Amino acid sequence: MKKLGDLILPDSLQWTDWWEWSPVAMETARTLGGAPVVWSQPLAKGRPITLEAADEVTWLDRATVEALDAMAAQPGAVFTLIWEGVSRSVMFRHQDAPAISFQPIWPHHDLFTGTIKLMEI
Repeated sequence: MKKLGDLILPDSLQWTDWWEWSPVAMETARTLGGAPVVWSQPLAKGRPITLEAADEVTWLDRATVEALDAMAAQPGAVFTLIWEGVSRSVMFRHQDAPAISFQPIWPHHDLFTGTIKLMEI
């Protein structure tokens, strides 16, 4: 099951950046003598989560798009994302605007494709 807050999401919705996040932050510098200095730290949260309703794979109905729009309009709101049995606390990624983006599959149609940008907190 896939669910955001109380909203049930289509099973065919895709998490497109699942493998693009590293749980480690690292900075490097060089000393005057040329030796590398490395700092590394595990990241507990902050994972970007991009969900995509891709054309010919997943279509979202108008009610789902309107519910997502209302959720994204709540500044600082935290939602529970349940993705295939795993629960995560997430927020919309407004710093990576637009946090949601939808397009009708045909002009003036009630089915949509689009992207939902979240961040684990």
